[in-house]
Amino acid sequence: MTQRPHTYQEALSDAATRLAEAGIATSRLDAEVLLRHLSGLSRAEFFLQYPDPICGRRVQLYADLLSRRVAGEPVAYLTGAREFMGLAFEVAPGVLIPRPETELLVEWALAVLDSMEEPVVVDVGTGAGAIAVSLAALAPFPFQIIATDISAQSLCIARRNADTLLNSTRRERLRIQPGSLLEPLSSPVNLVLANLPYLTPEQIASNPDLEAEPRLALDGGRDGLDLVRDLIADLPGVLAPGGGVGLELDPAQTGTVEHILRDMFPGRTVHTIHDLAGLARHVVMEPSSER
Repeated sequence: MTQRPHTYQEALSDAATRLAEAGIATSRLDAEVLLRHLSGLSRAEFFLQYPDPICGRRVQLYADLLSRRVAGEPVAYLTGAREFMGLAFEVAPGVLIPRPETELLVEWALAVLDSMEEPVVVDVGTGAGAIAVSLAALAPFPFQIIATDISAQSLCIARRNADTLLNSTRRERLRIQPGSLLEPLSSPVNLVLANLPYLTPEQIASNPDLEAEPRLALDGGRDGLDLVRDLIADLPGVLAPGGGVGLELDPAQTGTVEHILRDMFPGRTVHTIHDLAGLARHVVMEPSSER
């Protein structure tokens, strides 16, 4: 007797159970995202397909993706994409997956750039280009942005995201180039943004969800602040008078980085932005009218 084909609803339910049994906290969401990816359906279309049978080939492909997810491969690498600021960014193994909390740094940057006249921005350690490309796509005012990284693979992905997500006018605002920290800069900038590696080796080793992501983009040294300290030390040489700074950090590091910035720039307004979970996440130095 021929077995009845699985419907989308049944396949989703079985997959969510399998992922949950493997200890994946986002089992239902992951199962849905992977099945929608295979089916090429929007969320609304997907739910309309609930009672429909799935072809055998797609069932096998789905099972393969689920096996890779159970083995620890992130959903974003399995689908090749991650949404950030409403934009669909390409991601791939070897490139850090953009996180939702980084959107708050982009929102802060958009707000402060609105008060500047034709500013120049640098996104240090751009990765897939999430910060730089989002700013270029969403800012309603003219400005220039430079995105830097030492990873050739990250720069390749960032360029592809820029070419895909930006129209020609906005693409011209963005320059993507190789280099460590602020070294590629040849003239002053008005705003420095950075989501640098800030985890300690112990934090990385204790979090199996990070195993698939590039250590180069995660490891910030003994206390997680090696690159952050180097960046701040170089700021006086590249930051225009009154320029601003925005840094993403581990919550335990924000107090230390606030003190470092205040010591480097006495009298400037430095504070911490908390993420949606209430955790201290971004240390920012607000731009000023200093010239």
